[in-house]
Amino acid sequence: MSERYQQRVLDVTLACKLTNVYGKFHLAMLHRQLAMSEEWTTYQQAERQAAMMNQITIFHSSPSDFLHTQEESTDESIDTYKKFKQLLEEYSDEQFVPSIVKQFCKMVYEDEEHFIFFKPFCNLYFSLYADALLWYLQGKTDYSTFCREFQELSWMDGKRTPLDGKRLKMYIMSMREVVEAYKKLSC
Repeated sequence: MSERYQQRVLDVTLACKLTNVYGKFHLAMLHRQLAMSEEWTTYQQAERQAAMMNQITIFHSSPSDFLHTQEESTDESIDTYKKFKQLLEEYSDEQFVPSIVKQFCKMVYEDEEHFIFFKPFCNLYFSLYADALLWYLQGKTDYSTFCREFQELSWMDGKRTPLDGKRLKMYIMSMREVVEAYKKLSC
């Protein structure tokens, strides 16, 4: 393998690991914010939210999906943070340094100007793509299975469609931005 190809594989692997780790960090922080919130959704608000979701998506929602106690949110935050720490340990190597990854996660979470596509899609499609890429690079899946994972699920009609060129470019640009930001922190 050429040196350039090896560097690309390392960068792709790093981007996938950062995506999965940041996704857990982001969810833990969101649950933490919810647990610390003074405002809680009433049952009537939850009914309206469920009705709206049921009108626009194929997924069935009930009011209980939108009601959470402070304890549930706290527990969810702790559980997700434990998964974050587990991934830090599991992925740790000379390119993936946990202390720098923590800095990276905090920086991305607080940044309002950059990572425009990465932040909202990190826990949706990007984590699925990252897993598919990691499995493929590790030889745990074949090429056709890998390609099937690069699809989007429509919330409106439930159809799966292959990732189009525009979305693929958006994903690649986001991954480059993530790797560059991490490398700047590690210098």
